[in-house]
Amino acid sequence: MAEVVILGSAQDGGVPHAGCLCAHCRVARRDPAARRRPASLGVRVGDAWLIIDATSAFEEQLHMLWGRRPASAGHDAERYRPPETVIISHAHTGHYTGLWLLDKSVLAAQSVNVLAPPLTAALLSANEPWSAMMRDGYIELAALEWEQPRELLPGVSISPIEVPHRSEWPTDTAAFQITGDAASLLYLPDIDFWDEWKLDVAEAVAGVDIAILDGSFWDAPTSPDVPHPPVRETMDRLQAIADAGGCRIIFTHLNHSNPLVGDGTPERAELVRRGYEVAYDGMVIEI
Repeated sequence: MAEVVILGSAQDGGVPHAGCLCAHCRVARRDPAARRRPASLGVRVGDAWLIIDATSAFEEQLHMLWGRRPASAGHDAERYRPPETVIISHAHTGHYTGLWLLDKSVLAAQSVNVLAPPLTAALLSANEPWSAMMRDGYIELAALEWEQPRELLPGVSISPIEVPHRSEWPTDTAAFQITGDAASLLYLPDIDFWDEWKLDVAEAVAGVDIAILDGSFWDAPTSPDVPHPPVRETMDRLQAIADAGGCRIIFTHLNHSNPLVGDGTPERAELVRRGYEVAYDGMVIEI
């Protein structure tokens, strides 16, 4: 059976966040168990594996997923290879800059397949150091095709779905429907506004068994320049589905200011009472 692993559950800067002295970041600096890596997802079937998004914590996330592979138990070499495929959801720096670890200065990888939305793939291929990494054979970059499922692991298909998310360069952003033999999952860690999406979020969530959604902010975003739907708004939109129990709904990509980052908060209690979950690093979901 395939498994999905939450390799990171924080917004791009992680927790603790650079330069921040909020209570969550103070706790995370004292207690490694309270840390959250930037949002990333791993998918594994036996020893076959891939990662969605290469964050600033790519080394740790890579090792976390590698350690779940059966072959890691008997591995006696000094090094191990990265996965054959890394998928990039979009070109915000928290989601792709970890790709540099595949270069000659660290992993010296061999032809890792890097898949990205069309405009994002074009941006990477036209700029250094990514274009040099392509020329030197460390990565092979290709564009995803919208809503075209691909079997990237045995028995697991992944279909990219375009979502509206701030596009400065311009680039594009993908969510992913991941379908295994036992369950289907929607991974959508970044979106600006639900009403700008061509799909109805309630219909999209009702059509899968598990939904891992943008949970960046509990209420309004901390800045109008980084729009994300507040968790409270999303819960209101999806409450009928949560009440029916037809889909497991989990929030990820938490900003360090979000009260859901901490345990024992009134906001966390409300979320749980209403039938939702908060992602955590290392969370495993079978599909």
